[in-house]
Amino acid sequence: MADVARTPVRLSFRSALALVFALGVTVLVLDVALNAERVLAWVLAAMAIAALLYPAFAWLAHFRYIPRALAALLLALITLGTIGFIGYRVVSDVSNAMSSLQAQAPQRAAQLEKNSDFFREIKLRERVQKLVDAIPKRLAGGEAPQAIKSALTRGVAFVAGVILTIFFVLYGPRLIDGALGLIDDEEARARARHVVRRGSARALFFARVKLWESIVEALLAFAIARAAGVPGAAALAVWVGLWSLLPVAGVLIGALPIVVFAGAHTMTRAVVVALLFVVIGAGDFMVNRWLERRSVYPGSFALVLAAFGGLELYGLTGALLGLLGAVLVIAFISEIGLEEVSEAIAARSAASPAGSSP
Repeated sequence: MADVARTPVRLSFRSALALVFALGVTVLVLDVALNAERVLAWVLAAMAIAALLYPAFAWLAHFRYIPRALAALLLALITLGTIGFIGYRVVSDVSNAMSSLQAQAPQRAAQLEKNSDFFREIKLRERVQKLVDAIPKRLAGGEAPQAIKSALTRGVAFVAGVILTIFFVLYGPRLIDGALGLIDDEEARARARHVVRRGSARALFFARVKLWESIVEALLAFAIARAAGVPGAAALAVWVGLWSLLPVAGVLIGALPIVVFAGAHTMTRAVVVALLFVVIGAGDFMVNRWLERRSVYPGSFALVLAAFGGLELYGLTGALLGLLGAVLVIAFISEIGLEEVSEAIAARSAASPAGSSP
């Protein structure tokens, strides 16, 4: 075989400096993003809340005696206050269940120690007592200094969330128009504006309907759990509401703890509760099919992947933001595809001779 001539690669000082600079900027951006993870989550959450609340803000803005800033403030306070109230109810419900657990778990461990040498050897009652005593501290954020720091962080997050939500409600459309105005080509800018408006309208309609559906199903789950005498009804209802955001029998998966706790009383009660959730799941399936025909079809795999990916990155907030982001991206892609199909049909019709079939 003939020897392949080796061409030396020459790298000028300017190119090398540009590469080093680009590498340094990349590392800096990644480091800033990592350290500002919490602030970025606040900004994204505020953007999502503002986008979901914008129709209510536009409705309030029609009233002349309500200033726009006051309308935005009222919406932000009501929304974040509602979220805080639900969180308080869940924590209170879990706290009550925890008090019962702290009283009953050591007693049950002591009974097991009486009948087992192994449990006496490992000091089961003492270990269980330490565990149930440590759980409330962990739920509160650790010891006193950590708990105070955690409470202060939540307070700062609430204030920052209110301010950011008001800002995005008032100036969000202007920010989007300003970003689209950076596109020089007029035709491309008009097309991008159409895709953004149509795609965001479809995605946000999907998100709003799913949000209301989740709230209704959580309320139904709370009523069923209370009627069945299930402990921690508020926390389990929120669990069902969160799972209902996912397709593929999300309601039934979220309802499993309620069914299991109901079965601790009688099997008949568990069967009745399970049948009620099957009916709710059937209604959820029908609503989802109607919603996908009216707005966008995101697909089960994309939603599940976005939810669990966001959950791994930033907990529950990340999961909810991941769901909304996935629906937005799929809506934009779908809108671009519809535009391309419409342009192809128009071009084909224009190229066809008059009177001939396309």
